[in-house]
Amino acid sequence: MGKTKIKRNKKSNFPTDIILNYLKETSKDLLDLSVTIIFNPDKLIKNAGFYVKYPSFSSSINKWVNSLETNSSFKFRKNKIYLTKKGRIKIIKSIIKEKYDGFKWDRKWRAITFDIPEANRRERRFLRNELKTIKLKELQKSLWVCPYNIEEELFALLKLWKTDFKGDIRFLKIDKIEEDKDLVQYFNL
Repeated sequence: MGKTKIKRNKKSNFPTDIILNYLKETSKDLLDLSVTIIFNPDKLIKNAGFYVKYPSFSSSINKWVNSLETNSSFKFRKNKIYLTKKGRIKIIKSIIKEKYDGFKWDRKWRAITFDIPEANRRERRFLRNELKTIKLKELQKSLWVCPYNIEEELFALLKLWKTDFKGDIRFLKIDKIEEDKDLVQYFNL
């Protein structure tokens, strides 16, 4: 049996990406923010099949597990690894991206609308930047749309991004937007 080759992209943070991907695939409570995601590094290595999938790394697995201690996606306590807020955000954004990739449009639009006061403009600017990052389309300054069913993920992200947004944030499911050709083109539908 030959050795498994690992493709690493230059932006990839090898052990972190593998572990975040494993947690994304196995953590059914990821969007339930009341649940703390904890794992034992030894069990993770065994259950994720690192020795089988990555035999050339079996001798250095402890080194890269230890390298996770300095990564902001994880926090170590008493021989357990906790998924941090930043790690959870990365995984949820990855889930959203996957939804975009394997997407079949149901001809409904999803929207988020918000009214965040001028006194909290930094929060408002942050929210707009994050919505742009996850590829929602701005219709108006406080109205963003997409065709993807990501309400649950977006709701979790809102709570993780900022627990104290001042103002009103609402989700909409829209059956029809008049003259939506620009949106259809933007999202390649």
